[in-house]
Amino acid sequence: MTTNLEKVSNHIEECIINLTVDTLNPSKLFTLTIQTIEYLENEYKGLSGIEKKNLLIEAFRDLCENVKHSSLTEQIKKDIQFFIDNDLDTVIESVIQLSKGDFEINKKQQQMIIRCLLKLCQCFMKKNKNESRP
Repeated sequence: MTTNLEKVSNHIEECIINLTVDTLNPSKLFTLTIQTIEYLENEYKGLSGIEKKNLLIEAFRDLCENVKHSSLTEQIKKDIQFFIDNDLDTVIESVIQLSKGDFEINKKQQQMIIRCLLKLCQCFMKKNKNESRP
């Protein structure tokens, strides 16, 4: 593993440990991505944008494949892997668009928003079902 990858992977792991949660919801994953992008901007000024993006994605993958810390449960690893496969690229592109001031919602972003809204609806339904029990 390269030194840069190890350093960024350790940063992400540290952020997750500081969250002290059993699962990662979309908001926490988005925040984690933003924190890591800021970290990359400060620590790796010499890397191009695409190099930073690839390093970020590889560091997230490293968490799922190699990190054995007890706080990174299998569920958290599954959440991260799903995020990598479905949303990470979209989140990175959205942050780049926002930083340039030209944010427009594209099809990938719409799909991510719909997935988040569906999860939110499921949460409300589960909560409502639990509250209606005697």
